[in-house]
Amino acid sequence: MTITKKGWNEQLMLAAYLKETAYDAGVAMSSSTAYSLYGFEIDPDWADTVSTDKDEVTGYEHGNSQEIISKRTSFTVRIPKAKPNDIAAFLALALGSITTTQDSVNTAYKHKIVPVAVGTALPSTQLEHKKGGIQYAYKGIKCNRLTIRGESGDEGSGLISLEAELIGSGTRATSATGFAASITENWLKVQNASVWLESAANISIAGTLVQGAEDISSATPENLGSRFKDFELTWNNNLKGQEGFGGAGVYQDCDYERRALDFTCTILFNDSTELDYYINTDALAIEIDLKAGLIPTSSLYYYGTTLIIPRFKLRKAVKADGGVNDSLAATLEAEVFDDGTNAAIITETYNAKAAYLA
Repeated sequence: MTITKKGWNEQLMLAAYLKETAYDAGVAMSSSTAYSLYGFEIDPDWADTVSTDKDEVTGYEHGNSQEIISKRTSFTVRIPKAKPNDIAAFLALALGSITTTQDSVNTAYKHKIVPVAVGTALPSTQLEHKKGGIQYAYKGIKCNRLTIRGESGDEGSGLISLEAELIGSGTRATSATGFAASITENWLKVQNASVWLESAANISIAGTLVQGAEDISSATPENLGSRFKDFELTWNNNLKGQEGFGGAGVYQDCDYERRALDFTCTILFNDSTELDYYINTDALAIEIDLKAGLIPTSSLYYYGTTLIIPRFKLRKAVKADGGVNDSLAATLEAEVFDDGTNAAIITETYNAKAAYLA
């Protein structure tokens, strides 16, 4: 009797809490170093370089030999209903600089995650994937691109989602390691979000962020909450694998080139304010603050995530879009700049996990 494999019987485990000590060194997978993703989609790709002798003179019409010259592994991970732990784990991989603060002696933490300084290597880690009864461990995992999205519940899911493009060294091996438990947290909902926009001289980014309060203004920023329809934020490391000589056909390192941040959002159209921002090339700052329930035992921190872009200008003219029966909306496209003081993106995520990529 043939026992068919079931598509739902798939597992994915990421070493989100411990980084590799050296690139491609791997991580000992356990409940203290890794977690199993829940509600995910993954598309592993083995884009190996395979060579044959069909173009050489061998005496065979169809050739006779084939070898794998280099091993390549990449993955697209999608989480349609992201939790704070998912956001922190993938932000840590994508941005790389993590500072964690504990709420007194409570099991509650905030994780400030920003891009690593130029010249500082991104952390790498390990993941394991099992499908069809076959489990593989992949080393040298870095995040090439991370996209975080949110869409209001009237037209979208009302939830925060993420999509991460990961690149491995190419090292892969079958594994029988047990999968760590998944993390119990609620999904991040846009109904728990506040959104503020500030412009020009009133932009002032707080050195210490206050969860649930605006942190981008020296005055009173515009509260976009009721007008905000959706957003998409993408950080791109533009990773380039380094094979070199030696290395047994896998990358010996993987480094970023010039990094980029893209941000777009849709708001209900009100007046010419946003168009004037474009015409006047005003500098803008935006903050999206998702604050949900109090973390158990905590006196200060609530489950959630804060995303801040300290300086951008509008890339295109802002126009009112919509049909005769629609509420008019407008799309804002950001051209992100350095402000000379802050990171290009500032994030903080709050939950009960003590550390990421330590």
